[in-house]
Amino acid sequence: MNPLETYDYLTRARRDLWATLEAAPDEVLRRPLLHGKRFDSILDLVLHTAEVEDGWIHGDFQGLPMVQDRHPDVRDRPDGPDTGLSLATIQAYWQDVEADTRAYLSALTDSDLTRVVTLEDWPEGHRQFRLDGLVWHVLLHEVRHTAQIAALLRTQGVKPPQLDLLFYLPSEETGRSSEGFINPRPAPQETP
Repeated sequence: MNPLETYDYLTRARRDLWATLEAAPDEVLRRPLLHGKRFDSILDLVLHTAEVEDGWIHGDFQGLPMVQDRHPDVRDRPDGPDTGLSLATIQAYWQDVEADTRAYLSALTDSDLTRVVTLEDWPEGHRQFRLDGLVWHVLLHEVRHTAQIAALLRTQGVKPPQLDLLFYLPSEETGRSSEGFINPRPAPQETP
C-alpha cells in the first residue's frame, strides 16, 4: 500500500469511528480518562490527532499555514484538556484538514518522497528525515490514537466499530474493490 491508499483506509475508518462518537453521550466523550496535561478525554484525543496531521502535513512538509488558521474556534481555544469544543466543530476542522491532506498526498511523486525534511524544534537541535518516513509517521500516529480511542470507548460501555484494515481491504475472491478503496492488483482471471 502506498500513503494515499493507506489514507483512504484511514478516512473510511475515521467515518465509522465518527458515527460511533456521534451516537455516544457527550459526557462520555468529555470524561477525563487519561489525566494528562494536554489531553485526557476522548474528544481531546480526536482533536490532537487532527492537529498532528495538520501540523505535519501543512506546516512541516509544505511550509504552509495550518488549516486550523481557517477555524478560529479551534485555533483560539484554551490550552490543555477539555477545550469545550464540540465533536461537530472538531469534525468540521478535520474534514478541511483531510481535504488538504488528500490533495497533498495525491500530488506526491516518488522523488518527492525522497526529499529530506529538516525539523527545527527537536530538544537537541534540528534533525533531518526523508519525507516518506515522516508521512508514514503521521499515518501511523492516527492508527495508534484510533486504537486508544476505541479502548477508551470500551471502558465507557460504548462498542467501537471494527477498524482493523482487514475489514476495509478489497475482496480477492470477488475481484471487487471495497467502496472507495484502491485495489492495486486486478483479480486473477480464470482460464476456460
